[in-house]
Amino acid sequence: MGFVRLDFPREVLEIGSNGAQGGRFIVRSWDELERYWKGKNGSGNAYFTAYGYRATKPPRNHRVDYDTPVIHHFIMDFDCKDFKQRGIDVPFAYMQEQVKRLHRFLLSEDIKHFVWFSGGGFHIWVPLSQTYMPTTSSEVRRIKEGGRNLMSQWHRKLDLGCNDPAVAFDTSGMIRIPNSYNARRGCWSIPLMSKEILELDHDGLMELAQEPRPGYIEHGNKGAEIKLPERRNFFKREVEKVEHLPDVTLDDIVVLPCLSPALGVGNPTHRHRLHLASFLAARFRWFFRPEAVTDEDRAEHVVRLCDIIEKQGWADFNPDKTKFQVESIIYGGEAKAGLDAPRCSTIERDGFCVGRCRYYDGSIMEEV
Repeated sequence: MGFVRLDFPREVLEIGSNGAQGGRFIVRSWDELERYWKGKNGSGNAYFTAYGYRATKPPRNHRVDYDTPVIHHFIMDFDCKDFKQRGIDVPFAYMQEQVKRLHRFLLSEDIKHFVWFSGGGFHIWVPLSQTYMPTTSSEVRRIKEGGRNLMSQWHRKLDLGCNDPAVAFDTSGMIRIPNSYNARRGCWSIPLMSKEILELDHDGLMELAQEPRPGYIEHGNKGAEIKLPERRNFFKREVEKVEHLPDVTLDDIVVLPCLSPALGVGNPTHRHRLHLASFLAARFRWFFRPEAVTDEDRAEHVVRLCDIIEKQGWADFNPDKTKFQVESIIYGGEAKAGLDAPRCSTIERDGFCVGRCRYYDGSIMEEV
């Protein structure tokens, strides 16, 4: 697998053909990765983190430190599953046309890239013109911001709706190991030549992927460039004060102004929903620590929160998936105790902060 340099340690993960997910664990060398990869081929779906890292987390060192990635490439993942989860039928050909547009564009710019057919979609690996080695979460955010800006440009130019731009620079995200077997689809993850990308339909690609294709196929010559925002020092930011914001109530609960826009909206983002649901769950227990709540109260909170969400009329509402997500919020998190309400710093980082309102907790920091 010589198309990009593989750094170690990195994490691996197996997902069975039935969707059952194993735990993440670390491999520390190419030999360990190869043993893992070959052991899973044909029996399960083998994934690894998109990046390698320079450190692990003490004291047990059984997980990598996601603030120490070695970033010299990014991966664009094209598939239809996000649409299908929302009940929208997207033909494979529709998604493939986007991959073709991206491939033609990258060729026209002579940007180096590698295209892999994964069975259900495509993975496009794009090397960068330089290597980034952040050591803090603030440096990681800076690189992600530069990457998001590049993804936004390409999305606007090429209309890449079947690609999630947030995945490309996700330093903890997983990707299928190239040249590994897709047990769910019954085919191999294989590299593609330009003619195959542009001319073969899904049936043709599936036929091609019935046999492994070792090695890689390179397109273009130069690494992609991302422009990082200016480096700044880290300090507590003075957030502009906002006044006269109307109170929005929901079941006699005053909803934070940054979260109320998700109420009654056709299809709010996943993060907006997560923060709203986490806040409401915390409010149900009067912001006591999650572990202080009885199992009986938690069960009642699940029913109450699901009922509130159903009444919002979100376009992709699904009662079973909603119940699963709500239970994860109320029963999951650290030590399976439930999630805390989001802090203002998290709300601001995700782009939902409306300014320093009367509920501001003083946690927003900035690099300047």
